[in-house]
Amino acid sequence: MNTQDQYVRYSSGVSEKKLSERLGLHWSNDIQDWDLIMSDYGRISDFLKIYQTELKNDENKFTLMQLIVSSFDDGICNADSQELKNWEICKIILIKECYLHYSTIKYWSLLDHEIENIFSITPFMREVWKNIELKFS
Repeated sequence: MNTQDQYVRYSSGVSEKKLSERLGLHWSNDIQDWDLIMSDYGRISDFLKIYQTELKNDENKFTLMQLIVSSFDDGICNADSQELKNWEICKIILIKECYLHYSTIKYWSLLDHEIENIFSITPFMREVWKNIELKFS
C-alpha cells in the first residue's frame, strides 16, 4: 500500500445531502459528481464563509471543499481582485488542512498531465501541491 493511499477519500451521499439542504442545492441519490454539477462560481464567498464558520465535521468539510474548488474551476481564469482574495483564503485552507484535502488537491493538480491539457484551476492547485508535496514524500 502506498503511504499516500491513507489520505484518499471521497465525499458521501449523506454529506452531499446535508450540504445541499444547507446551501439550497438540488440533491438526489442518483447524482454523480455532485461537486461538479452543483458548482457555482458566484457563490464561492458564501461557500467559504460556511466552511470557515459552520463546519466542524471532516466529512462535510471535505465535501464542501470539493464544491468550492470545482466552483473556482468554473471561473478562476476571469477572476477579479475579490475572487483572487477568495482563492488566497481557499489556498491557505488547502495547505493548512492538506491531509484532509489530499484527494482534492491531487485530482485538480493533474500532476501527470501536460500543461496544455488541464483544468482552469490546475495551475493554482499545482501551486498548492508545491507547498505540501514534501509532507507526502
